[in-house]
Amino acid sequence: MRVDKILVVLVVAVLVVTAVIAGFKMRGGEENPPTVAVPEAGDMSLVVIGIQGLEASIVEKLMAEGRLPNLAGLVADGATGSYETLGRSVDARIVWTSLVTGMLPENQGVGGKRLSRRGQMVDAPLRPQSRSVGALWTFLADAGESSGVLGWPGTWPVEEIDGVMVGPHTTYVLEREHGGAPSDAVYPPARHGQLDPMMLDAREFTRRDLSGFVNLDSALGLESLVGQNYIVLATACAADRSMVDLATVLAAQGDVRNLFVCLAGTDAVSQRFWHYMETEAIERLDVDESERRLLQGQIEALGETVERYYDYVDELIGELNGLVGDAGTVVVITDHGYGGIPFDAAGMPMIGTNMHSEEGLWIASGPRVKAGATARHGGLVDVAPTIMAAAGVELPGELDGEAHEEVIAR
Repeated sequence: MRVDKILVVLVVAVLVVTAVIAGFKMRGGEENPPTVAVPEAGDMSLVVIGIQGLEASIVEKLMAEGRLPNLAGLVADGATGSYETLGRSVDARIVWTSLVTGMLPENQGVGGKRLSRRGQMVDAPLRPQSRSVGALWTFLADAGESSGVLGWPGTWPVEEIDGVMVGPHTTYVLEREHGGAPSDAVYPPARHGQLDPMMLDAREFTRRDLSGFVNLDSALGLESLVGQNYIVLATACAADRSMVDLATVLAAQGDVRNLFVCLAGTDAVSQRFWHYMETEAIERLDVDESERRLLQGQIEALGETVERYYDYVDELIGELNGLVGDAGTVVVITDHGYGGIPFDAAGMPMIGTNMHSEEGLWIASGPRVKAGATARHGGLVDVAPTIMAAAGVELPGELDGEAHEEVIAR
């Protein structure tokens, strides 16, 4: 089926009374997520927030409009930098591992090669147990500090660490539904019973819960959230809300001193809703008048969904920032941005990873970071050593990357 017809099929679903939402069943009979304990005062030493697929140009646009106050505050108080990614086709687990090891894929055991039992060089498994070098949380453990690692790509099944690790949301929920081992999902396994109820399912979000991402004054309003439009948005909210709730609980209970939290929703929402924001792909479709009216209705209802999700993520960043003490450090990292929807030689839209830019962004704020500084352009292996320098952790000598010393206050 041609890509343009696929887009039409996806949006024409608005005309059909779908059973997708009504057919979903609440997990465990719970109608409300568990209450989250909130710490009285932030005392985390370091909070690293990974955001999948955050586009710098949208961040700049929204901040110029007076939106994204929490990201704007981190930028004003801290330093910013950009880096060249490993490319559009590289698995996210490899990228996010390099971002916390400071090592190239071929030197970290994840994304490189290994010698098989038959003496052949083969691809190393994309799992933490194949990692051959330390990560930021192991370096912190060497310094006597525990960490909570929540939803970080490349951490399934979870590894034994000094602290608490919970696997990525998508895999976690899927494995839970199919009877996966709790020990793969949570370390230490004894914490699974307490933390598992906090991993929300998309089915726990109604369309009304998602109304803030839709133009309710449009003709379609919430009726635009059917099929994949609903599933993607509900899953994104479930994933990101779960990780922030888990972080808040670990902080409130004093389990850890450092947090690594990955928010995956921005990437999924961008993939699904970008063509409603930048409408060239829709405008090129060869459709009849009734279909064109339907497409226009979708654009009116969902044209601001991506930007409104950025607002939501900014609120979550504010919650995580509130967990950090006065002497603590906050870092925001993104693995790539978005360059829009490109078109091939035949004029067909190239969706998926073709939409990714090859630039990553990081922001660091804390007492060891120069306020208002801008780092030189670097590589993704420079991110981990820069975080360590900003957090006052001694740098291992064997890293492929190097710290951006120009933004570190000595």
